[in-house]
Amino acid sequence: MTLLLNSFSWVFGHIPLRLAHLLGSGVGFSAWLFNFRKKEINQRICDCLGVTWKEANGIQRRMYRNLGWTVSEFFRLPYMREAEALDLLQLQNTEQIPEDRKYIALVAHTGNWELLAASTPLQGFGNLNIVVKTLKPPQMNTWICKARTRWGTRVHDRRGSSRNLLRVLKTGEPLGFILDQNAKNNWGVFVDFFGKPACTTDGLAQLAAISGYEIHPVFCRRDMKTRKLIAEVGEVIPGPKDRSPEEIIRVTAECTKKIEDFVRKYPDQWIWMHRRWRTQKPA
Repeated sequence: MTLLLNSFSWVFGHIPLRLAHLLGSGVGFSAWLFNFRKKEINQRICDCLGVTWKEANGIQRRMYRNLGWTVSEFFRLPYMREAEALDLLQLQNTEQIPEDRKYIALVAHTGNWELLAASTPLQGFGNLNIVVKTLKPPQMNTWICKARTRWGTRVHDRRGSSRNLLRVLKTGEPLGFILDQNAKNNWGVFVDFFGKPACTTDGLAQLAAISGYEIHPVFCRRDMKTRKLIAEVGEVIPGPKDRSPEEIIRVTAECTKKIEDFVRKYPDQWIWMHRRWRTQKPA
């Protein structure tokens, strides 16, 4: 497995970026063409955005094209020069980030979220800490984590990560938290997402309540013409006043609404294949 990943990485890392994107386009097109869930995804897009079937199909195809480019860039990451990374991804509205770097970045699976997290130290905004899910097989997980941490970003397994993250917050380091995935009943709270209750982890709100860190949305999007990436730092989201269930749910709901607003504006940048509403609210 490691040899295979290293081989793909070597190829993508030693060809021009434009050619890597061309290969990525092929990967994305193949993923769309042979995906047996196309109708399910189209229906989800129609239900959430109120668009026609034809429009939903276009959104889905552009989504897979972006994912193909994202895959090509991630394989390229171990060989990517710092200058290329900074040219490929532009961080905007950085004046919103506190000078002491004590912030939690609200992130979603949009644009190229992997490059956003990996390149944050290059941008000069601290060694970002991110919470990730352990992947299988272990060799693939090790390879991906090594790529993610190339420039100083630190990864924490989401299982049993609470103590590690509290230590991180005590040292004054920034934290990146992805909040757009389905959570199990015992791990989340139900908040509105596109008009339907979505089980969402309350970890971000809990950490903000404990640490007093500012919460800033940082969503990445791709210009589909130039293929360049733009990540905009949003205005601060007021954190919880305390750790009461009402405050935790309020902040989780507000963060989720920020993600929804972004996806409505840039619908082809989000991963619509994700079964966001899989966990059902108890009757």
